[in-house]
Amino acid sequence: MDGAARSTQTFLTPPRILIPKLVVSRDGWKDKANQRKKKLKAARIRIRDLEASRNGWKQKAADAETRSAELEQQLGQAQQDLAASRGDVDSLRDELKKK
Repeated sequence: MDGAARSTQTFLTPPRILIPKLVVSRDGWKDKANQRKKKLKAARIRIRDLEASRNGWKQKAADAETRSAELEQQLGQAQQDLAASRGDVDSLRDELKKK
């Protein structure tokens, strides 16, 4: 059975009935395809926006961590300076008491 041997199909349904049904079917899948395209475009835009937002938040978090580390280092230095100053004050008080 060769496919080329039977190239024309004969429809039992008359064209006046078949054509409107084919048109409705075609319009249906076109509408469905357009809806899918719209959903896909909306999803791509949403993904783009979410990725941009996520990257922005990641950058803000990294900046906050850096700032936090700097502040912790400053705090440690300030505590060391305070301890050294208290030691100096204690030694000066001792000297004043001796006099």
